[in-house]
Amino acid sequence: MSKAKTIANIMQKGGVGKSTSSKNEIEELGKKFKVLGIDNDQNADLTDSFTSKKVVERSGAKTLYDVYTKGASIKDVRMKITDNIDIVPSSIMLANVDIELSSKMSREFVLKKAIDEIKDEYDFIIIDCSPSLSITTINALAASDGAIYITQLEYFAKQALEQLEKTVNLVKEINPNLETLGLLLTMSDTTNHVKDMIEELKESDYNILGQIDRATVVRDSIMAKQAVFQYEPTHKVAKQYHDFVNNMIKELEK
Repeated sequence: MSKAKTIANIMQKGGVGKSTSSKNEIEELGKKFKVLGIDNDQNADLTDSFTSKKVVERSGAKTLYDVYTKGASIKDVRMKITDNIDIVPSSIMLANVDIELSSKMSREFVLKKAIDEIKDEYDFIIIDCSPSLSITTINALAASDGAIYITQLEYFAKQALEQLEKTVNLVKEINPNLETLGLLLTMSDTTNHVKDMIEELKESDYNILGQIDRATVVRDSIMAKQAVFQYEPTHKVAKQYHDFVNNMIKELEK
């Protein structure tokens, strides 16, 4: 690949395993590809899964907030994690971006402009979005080639999904290149309720890229700042994340 494919991981509902899945996706891609992870969420959970958000805040290091509000370059903000993985950290200050950009012209394209500067240095750019339809989420979608909806298998998440689709379709008007790649279903189990939900999603023509089981190893690996395949390589969930990333790559190659 010459220029990075940029992917936004989104869902306007918290607690669906979005940042955890972004961590696993980035680490999985990092086995073979050069990857930039962008933490576009004020909770900074993705940042915390690679380093420490408290250390980032205490050190006074620049974060994505500086990219949005002070014109900082991603080159000056990114942190090197491994030879193949860099991270743009977040901070609680990101919560102020909506207000600070309210009168700015072309405010939907601030992140795209910053990404365009460094796009040829990476194979993939993964943006972990906040669980809200804020200006930062709109920026992520405006900068992306593909969107992945990360959703927990429950009724309210399905309603959120339908709402999200409407927003993504609106953003497609300013970013015609944006494609909905599909769904990653998290916290799956063998109950009839979950089986019914999956059938319903399939009937709605949603493309299911992967399904991740509910398992304590997911939480334990994040506590250890590792992907599942690093923490427990033979666990079923490690293979599920591996398969999800392969399906995502295939979808991008279509």
